[in-house]
Amino acid sequence: MAKGLSTNKLSNLAGLSQSYVRNLEAGKYDNPTVDSLELICDALGITFEDFVNYGDLSLSQLKAMKVVRMLSDEQLEGFCQLVNPQKDPDGRP
Repeated sequence: MAKGLSTNKLSNLAGLSQSYVRNLEAGKYDNPTVDSLELICDALGITFEDFVNYGDLSLSQLKAMKVVRMLSDEQLEGFCQLVNPQKDPDGRP
């Protein structure tokens, strides 16, 4: 948990149930409410805007990030080789 908070401590600070925070952290909820996220942001001492700021990433890049996060280490390695193959010293893939 970021900032060294346990799930129990964060849930208490945010006023949310421990099971809700645990399931949210585990990715079991695809669409948490903005209200819940704002409570968590307040508990963490960050703004909601900072929490959702992805800079200049496009929607396609955000979707790709979501897919990549679901890959196993082995799948991620294969994906990386596919999109950015290592080149030999002669510059050939």
